[in-house]
Amino acid sequence: MERVNDMNTLSNIIYIFGFDSTMLKTHFDNMKAQYSSYLSFLVLDKSGKSVFSTPNVFYDPALFHSVDESGNSWLGVCVKDVFMFTIRQAQIPVLMICAPILNGSEERYGRLCALVDFRLVGAMLRKSNIEVTGEVYLVDKKGMFLSASRFGAKALTDHISMTAIAARKQGLYETTDYRGERVLQAYHKVDAFPWYVMADQDMAEILNRINALEREAVVYGVLTAMIVFVLAFCISTIIVNILKAKYRYEKELEFQVIQKEKLASLGLLTSGLAHELNTPLANALLYTQIAKEELDESETETEIIQERLSTVVDEVRQGSKIIRNLLDFSRHTQSDAQTTDVNKTLTKLMGIAGPHCTSKKIKVKKELEKGMPDIKADASTLQAILTNLVSNAIEAMPDGGMLRLKTRYVPVLKIIKTEIADSGTGIHKDELIKIFNPFFTTKKQGEGTGLGLFVSHQMARKLGGDIKVISSTRENSINSGTVFTLELPTE
Repeated sequence: MERVNDMNTLSNIIYIFGFDSTMLKTHFDNMKAQYSSYLSFLVLDKSGKSVFSTPNVFYDPALFHSVDESGNSWLGVCVKDVFMFTIRQAQIPVLMICAPILNGSEERYGRLCALVDFRLVGAMLRKSNIEVTGEVYLVDKKGMFLSASRFGAKALTDHISMTAIAARKQGLYETTDYRGERVLQAYHKVDAFPWYVMADQDMAEILNRINALEREAVVYGVLTAMIVFVLAFCISTIIVNILKAKYRYEKELEFQVIQKEKLASLGLLTSGLAHELNTPLANALLYTQIAKEELDESETETEIIQERLSTVVDEVRQGSKIIRNLLDFSRHTQSDAQTTDVNKTLTKLMGIAGPHCTSKKIKVKKELEKGMPDIKADASTLQAILTNLVSNAIEAMPDGGMLRLKTRYVPVLKIIKTEIADSGTGIHKDELIKIFNPFFTTKKQGEGTGLGLFVSHQMARKLGGDIKVISSTRENSINSGTVFTLELPTE
């Protein structure tokens, strides 16, 4: 394209300034000095006769005759096919470019021609190597080499088959090249010229490269998978450790809340223990004083003294039993693999709550089914749930009433149901749906946190069970009261 522009420029100079051999020689010398691809320049008249030429050019009128008919037009410039030309007794491939010379009437009265060394194109193409066995070269529409190839094909001497080239501008196919080697060949047509740029590469090298790429892909894939696995393992380990730490923290907070609620409930239930402990301790003190006085009297029989002391021992044991039950309920224990007897836990709880119920004129009725299996829960958690439900039932009956405790085993569902019912005022329907919400309470301000039933319900759910509630008020029923049913699995 640059050479075509050069010829158009020189043709315009002649058109503007007229034919001046001295000026042209100066321009031609400058062009040859600037662009080594130019071999020589010629000016031909309308008949094809040479009127001016640079040195060292053998002019053959037959070669330049009818160049317009045999060449290819491009931007008004005629480009003749590559041909062999002799310069200094050497045969080299050249490209002849001719531009029309116009007179003042825009009529053509001659031609300006230049011979361009086409070996430079071949050298440029040979630099475009493809791996080890690949090469790039230029051919015409008949398959004749216009440039020498990397592996020895000569310009304007050797040729290739063009039967596989379709009418498309470009394509790719497998064929046998001029050496007889099986190659993958690609072609692309040069715009405005019947020339094709060809690119070949041996199939053996392509297949080896594909196999190598496959092996590299496998290696990289394995390495990537290992890296991803290691990263995933590290990230998952970090996440697991974070979750474990968070779980332990939440578990500790949960047990702190449980312990707080259990102690709060015990504070209510143990208000009657003062009287319960005071009686055996007062009796023990009385019988100890009597025994001391009787020891002072020598006539007192030993059997009577022993009887008095036995009474003291019994009374002290009764007080110790009460204290032990209290300590068992206040102790903070946890285990995920324990089983617990519901009846035994409920009985121990009522050993503490019994005096409080008596002081509040609350009768206790127990219906505990015998021979039930243990539930899958630790004693501390079950104690916390039952303590909360019993203390709520007692608080619901400030003027006395009936506290009913019932347990039963459902073999089909493999669960134990524990009912804690009171005969209190009941819970309104609009409050009943919020009874297990955190911080919701029907007690007066300062008397409750609203976490007791919420924590108990959450603990029951974690054990695989549930807490259900039924309540009626005096507004919609003759007998008011609330029944909490604790359901816990045995397996």
